[in-house]
Amino acid sequence: MNKALGHRLIGPGGLVALSFVGHSLKRAIRCSKATFWLCTCTLLAACNQEGILGLDLLPENNRFPTVTDSVELVGSTVLEDSLQSQLPSSLLMGELIDPHFGKSSASFAFQILPTSENIRLADPDSSLTLDSLILSISLAGYQGDTNTTLLVRAHEINPTVSSSKVYFSRDAVRTTGPILATRNYRYRSGLIQPINEPADTSIGTIVNVSGVFRMRLDDQNGFPEGTALANKLLNGRDSIEYKNADAFVQFFKGLWIEAVIHPDAVHNGTGLLLQSNPIATKTGLYLYYRSGNKRRRLDLMLRPVSGSRNVFRFDYAGSSLLQDLNRHSGSDSSLQISYVQAGSGVKTRLSSDSLYRVLRSRSGMDSLSLPTGNRWVIHQATLEFENADTLAFGKIAPPAQLFLVPLDSQGRNMASLMPDLFESYYDGYLRNGRYKFGITRYLQKLIAEGPKGYDLAVIPGNPMGSLARVRLKTKPRLRITYTRIP
Repeated sequence: MNKALGHRLIGPGGLVALSFVGHSLKRAIRCSKATFWLCTCTLLAACNQEGILGLDLLPENNRFPTVTDSVELVGSTVLEDSLQSQLPSSLLMGELIDPHFGKSSASFAFQILPTSENIRLADPDSSLTLDSLILSISLAGYQGDTNTTLLVRAHEINPTVSSSKVYFSRDAVRTTGPILATRNYRYRSGLIQPINEPADTSIGTIVNVSGVFRMRLDDQNGFPEGTALANKLLNGRDSIEYKNADAFVQFFKGLWIEAVIHPDAVHNGTGLLLQSNPIATKTGLYLYYRSGNKRRRLDLMLRPVSGSRNVFRFDYAGSSLLQDLNRHSGSDSSLQISYVQAGSGVKTRLSSDSLYRVLRSRSGMDSLSLPTGNRWVIHQATLEFENADTLAFGKIAPPAQLFLVPLDSQGRNMASLMPDLFESYYDGYLRNGRYKFGITRYLQKLIAEGPKGYDLAVIPGNPMGSLARVRLKTKPRLRITYTRIP
């Protein structure tokens, strides 16, 4: 326990703050035990380490026994709202298919900016010749089946993706003109690519790189837009277009990159999701050209100040998830599974009203009105999802951590209403097929104030930087250690 402790007791009379410092804490508790137990209000104890203070308040000689109880809650699978997707921790592109979660697609849009200001491609009297325009994406890893052949498509966007604006995960990207270019792609970890880069001579030099996806945008049959873009960038040869970031964004708005399972590939896999670090140094466009006899390269890159966003689409047709969507285990005893999926897919919803009724029943309160004379101390409470189905659906690993948060009246996640969220005991990590949440303070507040219409939701960690998914057993178990004073 912290040496300086601020502690709240919540009852019908409001909030009473008690502060103790250092060794005087124990003496204050010893001197005050009789007062606490003779109190006629609801006593709800909380501490920085879960349950320590509440257990220390137990009367001597086991006069009032401590009970550990467990009950099952009811829940359902509901669609997640479209979530904010700007500036994600990982940029994602790819597509996944599995019979439980259906088809999931991820793509991303981003700004590219010059790496410096006041760029001149050449002297005013020099002649410029296009060599090539290369789309480059740094790859930080993958999830899924590497037997999958992806069809990668690059688009020019308008308007741009601003770093100062809010974007939602299901908002469509507005493009301008036809597709710039396409490429069939099979991911190979550690693949070395020799790149002919400009050097001091006109011949150039070979540089070996790995962990990078590269696609030529110009000179593709059937896709003249890529060559048109290359010439447009080359024609911005004076300092107007390349003066600074704002000037360049007016000149070129950015790119949208998508990758889908190739519809005509033979022996295709079940899908692949590629991850890119948004602050990587090799994501953007490389414009290779000649100024007279000298070969040069212009870098137009995704920079830390660039805007970026992920875009997700879901098709649950024919999946087991669609069959279970919006069914409720409280009224449908055959429902055994609920679902959680990142990328603003789906979440598990638990009824706070049913939880409240269970707590009132366990406390001996027959009426659902707030108590006036009951004395019930909650020492510890955990909510456990045991035997979670953590198979790698579509070869995508389950979330390493889930979060349990209240929902507002519109069904939106409200982490600010979970008082246990930032405590060390909150947990939520996957261990041996089980997710466990410490929610002592939440239950203390719930029994004191009522549910107020806020159901609970189980959501994945990093919802905008992955497509992790897991199936949970319905009716999770709530375990409570409490004392009821007659």
